[in-house]
Amino acid sequence: MSDSTLGNSTASSNGLLATRSGAKPSKQAARRAFWRTLALVRPHRRKMVLGLVLGVGVALAYAGTLGGMLPVLKVITDADRSLHDALLGIPAEGAEPAAETEWYTPYLKHFAPLFPAGNTPADRMQTLLTLVAILVGLNALGNAFRVLSQYLILNASHRMMMDLRRRMYRKALRVPMVDLTGDVSNRVNQFLSDTREIFLGVTTLFGKVAREPLKAICVLVVALVLDARLTLVVLAIAPIAVGLLWYFGRKVRKATVKLLEGYGIMLGGLEETLQGIDTVKGYGREGYERRRMWRIERGMLRQLLRLAWIEALASPLIEVIGVIATVAGIVWLASRTFHGEIAPSVFMTMVGLLAAMLDPVRKIANVYNMVQRAGGASTRVWEFLDQPEEQSSPGAQRLIDTTPRAVRFENLTFRYTPTQEPPALCDVTLDVQPGECIAIVGPNGSGKSTLVKTLPRLLEPDAGEVTVDSVPVRDLSLRNLRMQIAVVSQRPVIFARSVFDNIAYGKDGATLDEVRAAARHAFASDFIEQWPDGYDTPLGEFGTSVSGGQRQRIAIARAFLKPASILIFDEATSEIDAESERKIHAALNELRQGKTTFLIAHRHTVMDMAERIVVMDAGRIVDFGTHAELIERCPLYIALYRSPAAQ
Repeated sequence: MSDSTLGNSTASSNGLLATRSGAKPSKQAARRAFWRTLALVRPHRRKMVLGLVLGVGVALAYAGTLGGMLPVLKVITDADRSLHDALLGIPAEGAEPAAETEWYTPYLKHFAPLFPAGNTPADRMQTLLTLVAILVGLNALGNAFRVLSQYLILNASHRMMMDLRRRMYRKALRVPMVDLTGDVSNRVNQFLSDTREIFLGVTTLFGKVAREPLKAICVLVVALVLDARLTLVVLAIAPIAVGLLWYFGRKVRKATVKLLEGYGIMLGGLEETLQGIDTVKGYGREGYERRRMWRIERGMLRQLLRLAWIEALASPLIEVIGVIATVAGIVWLASRTFHGEIAPSVFMTMVGLLAAMLDPVRKIANVYNMVQRAGGASTRVWEFLDQPEEQSSPGAQRLIDTTPRAVRFENLTFRYTPTQEPPALCDVTLDVQPGECIAIVGPNGSGKSTLVKTLPRLLEPDAGEVTVDSVPVRDLSLRNLRMQIAVVSQRPVIFARSVFDNIAYGKDGATLDEVRAAARHAFASDFIEQWPDGYDTPLGEFGTSVSGGQRQRIAIARAFLKPASILIFDEATSEIDAESERKIHAALNELRQGKTTFLIAHRHTVMDMAERIVVMDAGRIVDFGTHAELIERCPLYIALYRSPAAQ
């Protein structure tokens, strides 16, 4: 984590609430988001541009192959003169010389030497074979261009998506914790489903836009050259096709946003059920959870079927309109052919060209739908990427050594939501001396964990400030501040990695000897070194392969390894046996030496370590003092101390 600064958490929260409120992005917002996504192609633009240029080659080869059918048909149907003579403008025997009225006619003369000058059957066959060889070569060249174009575009797109996911991961690590808590499934869904939709949109856009529209344009140019009047009449369907694309694209974008939101809900429900599977089974709620997931799936199915219907309908509808226009053009062409206005070879070539324009147009409809889906996904991704990040203030100060620190909480007020009453913290003031061990006790929801989370700036207070050695934490380097604090949380985080990696997480570049020493101090070596793989033993996800006491001791070993001056221990020993608890408290007693320590206490054994005890209730400090003082005057402390949970 680098030094960057804490943005306005309230603004960020409001943005998150707006995202969750169900407001749908406008077409303009989706378009802007997609353009921002496309800007990520810039570092890989050489590959993408080369892929697009090769795509132009594919389109030109496609049009050239189709246009090359005209001389082939002329060779087959025109027995009066050779192709060599036709290219040179030499009229057939007994015919009047033809005027060169077309702009391209002079250029065709250069190709005449490729073909025999005679017009015998053998000469005509040789001409036909030459033309076919040229067309096959042109087609092979076009397909070679297509292979390279597709590879380069996919290469650039994959790299772009890697950059996007890296940005998203960086953002997830840097947004204020309050903006991420409770929204993890939605973020995971953005990494999976949203980025997939964006990838498909980008590759479809660059892949097919480099080919299909250009193919249609190149074929259109050839058709215009042969018969401009007919081609322009057929083009009258363009406004209808564009209107249909716009209509269906809008429907696709809205359905995609709802579908992606549904994926987030489904992932959240699945994660919640699997993590709490013991509770689900213990209460016999398998049927209830199955029905709940079924309802979520039904909602997603509705959106999937809506998308399927739109995408299934759009392309065929546009194709039908194109076929109708093409058939009308063919009828007109046939009429002109019957009256001798155009040659049969031109008629057949124009029919082929009109039919060839349909396929690219049909594929363009799919391109537009995919781009609309990517636009909806891009909107969700950029809403997340635009959230304010944690940052250090300009010219932030640093804490140099690891000596015990003086900590002061001054008039702190904090709400998790703008309307929370009473606040989670309400006008809390507390002074802690360097090296002092403070126990914070109180009923559940009294604000104990919230208070200590303001120290490493995991939460930003709405009012008041926290100081370390008289320096406001807002003026300290965020990274440096957090490196000074070792935290053993209420639910110790164990990563699905080896024991060594979990303990070494507390210190960059930790050696095996250092990890072993930390484990011994935390009484974790007792069980680690009994395992066959020792410190290389892989631990299950969330530490499910070890007991609660073992998780705690591994977490304490991690804290031992961290060179910190402040210790925060959020006790959670309800699921731990007496022997494990004894060892944890012994390790904790050693770990706190030389550190300013905050103990969120529930048990006598932890309370008794503290030099002072702070009693909290409803977000306020109601009393503080030694155990002897509080047992004499504080009814809440007496009740907490004598409760079964404290025994």
